[in-house]
Amino acid sequence: MAKDPHARLRAATLATALCLLVPRLAMAQAAEQPAAEPAQEMTVTAKQEFGHTSYRELADTLKVLDQLGNNGHHLRLALKVMFQEGKTGPQPIEIWAVHDGREEAIESTPDGYFHLPYRPDWAAADAKLVSNQAKDTLRAHLALEVETEDGQPVPYVELRQGAKLLDRAIEEFVGPVMGFIVPGIDQFTFRCGPEDHCHVTASLDSGDALEADDKGQPILEFSRKLERRNPGLRLAVAADEGTTGPTHLYAVPVAHLF
Repeated sequence: MAKDPHARLRAATLATALCLLVPRLAMAQAAEQPAAEPAQEMTVTAKQEFGHTSYRELADTLKVLDQLGNNGHHLRLALKVMFQEGKTGPQPIEIWAVHDGREEAIESTPDGYFHLPYRPDWAAADAKLVSNQAKDTLRAHLALEVETEDGQPVPYVELRQGAKLLDRAIEEFVGPVMGFIVPGIDQFTFRCGPEDHCHVTASLDSGDALEADDKGQPILEFSRKLERRNPGLRLAVAADEGTTGPTHLYAVPVAHLF
């Protein structure tokens, strides 16, 4: 059989093409691979982004709570912040609102509850929330601080409305990051501070019994029956003997932000 005079040339051309193509494929595959993220420093001096949203995203919720407070209601937004498991950093944890070249500290308690105020100027300036911790070392959840006076009952519908506002605020934190709809809040657990040095008692004026968790903390489960009756919820915090400083009462949903 006669040999193809062009076969050797075609083979050489193919080999050259493969030599050029293979490095390009390797480069393309390398480009598709995400670059390895540098290890996070556990101690930082620069302030880092806190959470996944700006103050403006929470301003509507804070505004409604502020208006309710001005009308004699009893709830304000609180953010419980702690380290993720196995993470640590400078103590204490601190959070600031940064806007217009200024930093304003967010009020907090020794238990790590930060009380976010309604500040129209922060919202207008699109203030950013930053902390003194490395990014991705903190976790947090939203709660409502419940302020009562002289055993004055808190109407059930007010707590239900507060839960709906928390739903909205949690969606602002979690939704854009996780890409799914956050399940609605269907109950509150009532906790107090200083943690481990106080206890909460609670009762409904309707006589309906309240369950408690394994720590003895009262649980209010939302229901249509309670919504129809709208009973008052009487709450009280008792500090352990020898405990000093103010006590705080929180309505906490079972929903973590990040």
